[in-house]
Amino acid sequence: MVDDEPVVRALLRAALGPTGSRLVEAVDGCEALEVAWRERPDVVLLDVGLPKLSGVDVCRALKTRPSPPHVILITGDALAEGVDQCGADGVIAKPFRPAELVDEVERALEVVGSRL
Repeated sequence: MVDDEPVVRALLRAALGPTGSRLVEAVDGCEALEVAWRERPDVVLLDVGLPKLSGVDVCRALKTRPSPPHVILITGDALAEGVDQCGADGVIAKPFRPAELVDEVERALEVVGSRL
């Protein structure tokens, strides 16, 4: 999960922790790519408005790899430039309900599992 806001990361941890998912965090776009290349996650929850490198740019970079992760963008502005053209697999609008987030991640993991 990638978000520069500690409160949002805490909310993501609280929502996803009970699912048994292994969570790895990053706080900006550059760190997100470093962590993704090292950890090879199945699903990436990615804030659009990140420092250093935008979530849209991170998504584009992730999608250039063979077997890219399932990317779910999290944004307060679904009309932000590039959101609909970066290759993201889903978009969740802020504010979101934790149950909505968990459902979206579970759907993403089902898709990932079907590709294996």
